Amino acid sequence: MVALLRQTFVRAAGILLRDSPVTTHQPHVAKFSQATEAVRNIIQGSHAGKSSGHRFGGSPATPPSKFRIILARVLQIGLPISGISCLVYAFTHPDSEPLVPTRMPPQLQYLAAQQVDNEQVITNWSGTHQAQPRRLFMPESEAEVEVFVRAAHDAGQKLRVMGSGISPNGLGLSEEGMLGMALMDKIVDVNTEKMQVTVQAGCRVQQVADALKPYGLTLQNYASIRDQQIGGFVQVGAHGTGATLPPVDDQVVAMRLVTPAMGVITLSKQDEPELFSLAKVGLGALGVLSQVTLRCVPRHQLLETTSTATVAEVKKNHKRWLQENLHLRYMWIPYTDTVVVVRSNPLQATSNGSSKGGHAPAVTQNTSSQEDRLKPLRDLYVSRTSAATPSEVQGLSATQLRDELLALNPLNKEWVVKVNLAEAEYWRLSSGQRVGYSDEILGFDCGGQQLVLETCFPVANSLAEVPESKSRDIEYMENLLADIKRAGVPAPSPIEQRWTSGSSSAMSPAAGPPGGVYSWVGIIAYLPQSPEEREKITDMFRSKYSPLVQGRLMSKYGAVWHWAKLEVDERGGAASSSAAVQKRLAARFPVKEFNSYRSLLDPKNVLANEWLDKVLPRA
Repeated sequence: MVALLRQTFVRAAGILLRDSPVTTHQPHVAKFSQATEAVRNIIQGSHAGKSSGHRFGGSPATPPSKFRIILARVLQIGLPISGISCLVYAFTHPDSEPLVPTRMPPQLQYLAAQQVDNEQVITNWSGTHQAQPRRLFMPESEAEVEVFVRAAHDAGQKLRVMGSGISPNGLGLSEEGMLGMALMDKIVDVNTEKMQVTVQAGCRVQQVADALKPYGLTLQNYASIRDQQIGGFVQVGAHGTGATLPPVDDQVVAMRLVTPAMGVITLSKQDEPELFSLAKVGLGALGVLSQVTLRCVPRHQLLETTSTATVAEVKKNHKRWLQENLHLRYMWIPYTDTVVVVRSNPLQATSNGSSKGGHAPAVTQNTSSQEDRLKPLRDLYVSRTSAATPSEVQGLSATQLRDELLALNPLNKEWVVKVNLAEAEYWRLSSGQRVGYSDEILGFDCGGQQLVLETCFPVANSLAEVPESKSRDIEYMENLLADIKRAGVPAPSPIEQRWTSGSSSAMSPAAGPPGGVYSWVGIIAYLPQSPEEREKITDMFRSKYSPLVQGRLMSKYGAVWHWAKLEVDERGGAASSSAAVQKRLAARFPVKEFNSYRSLLDPKNVLANEWLDKVLPRA
């Protein structure tokens, strides 16, 4: 508004004062000064005309009319007043749109980044890894991504793409150059006939779920949290749980990659199927994922049943639970005989919203109050902390209480066992059911910042082939729990176990036939705020806890790492060295083919970082 007023005023002054026209391409301050000078010249000229018959000291001219003299005097007084008014208005009513674009073109952004280093430090969600990249860019469009990637390629400079920073191993970080995708968060299209959604890679999972609600659609499965960007969600091979449901990368129908050497390419099962299979879990190494089309399912409600069971009860019922439940999740509590069993199944609704048979299923309400459920954890906290009072813990959730309890003595096994026993009692008292939509039910509170090591391994070629007893996934857990006890590891709760079917993505940890059953198991260690304690816990986790998994168990069960939780750390011994990691990955994945495409699409290796060069080095 202010800009429009200024332009209109200055142009009017230029027209009225024809002796000194004002050009509109000059800055507004210059226009205003020029208009003022024009008025001054006219006034001076009118006086000079009376005495000499000349205007502006030039050739003789007709003296100005009385009307123009009066107008000039009015403008002489009015211009300063109007100018001051405009300035006051401008300061009190800023323009909704800037007069000068605030965002530089991407080419200039890259040139500027060559001259001035970025000062922002990027930290992943767990606070376990950070980087201060020399160059940091936040593109708003695929075209900008292409400019940045091409500029990095031409200069031979690293440019690593990063999503939300959820990955515990910081696989998206780089000290040289980084590309954040948060501003590319548009829902491009929702196709209700095909039941597909096309989104930019920076969209968060919850944003996509919310956008699908009005269309009666949702994503096929969800991981524990909703903060991931879709690009990272897909590229690392994230997963939910359900023995008949694949990891999220298998929901990808089509994708657009921005590559350093070949620009933007579109991939699908029909277009470049081999590259498409590799790129769905591409780790950001084959190109920057800018847009993806995902398969959807009708939006549905789930009935979630939470209960506790002994290890013997789990072994007895495991195959039946896998077969009968669309979603199944176990939370094993070390040093106890308690396993939390979470089962979720769709409500079979009719077109009028009622369940089949006309009656909603019976929902077993939990009979324990929230106060009763939290009491074991609260009592333990108050008993250990002499300065604490019950009122200080009233507002803390179960996971927050667990974090606070563990922080009191995180490396003392006896104390951790007490915390685990209190949590087991909390879950026993929390048994019950709830109903909600799948995007609400399938998420859960993971607790605070943590170290995570998660592996995936095959269980059976089909659900029917899962044995009634001695199933590989249950044996894996029994061996792990026994090793934890034998080594005296202060292992907190829970150790989470989930399942998926096989994935058609060649680089997925669950790559295999669609009917295959794969189990995912994650061990954790919670991190307090104290830097000294964090370092001690990290050292314990890397040198004592992780080797229990990365040594004998991974070899015995043919397990590989979840890509976002793979750390190369010599503290874990030979099994976690670069050489051992590379050997295991080469035995499981088509690494040679993957790196061949990397050489074709990114010949200068600009999309890699230190982590990628350690785990999947190119020859």
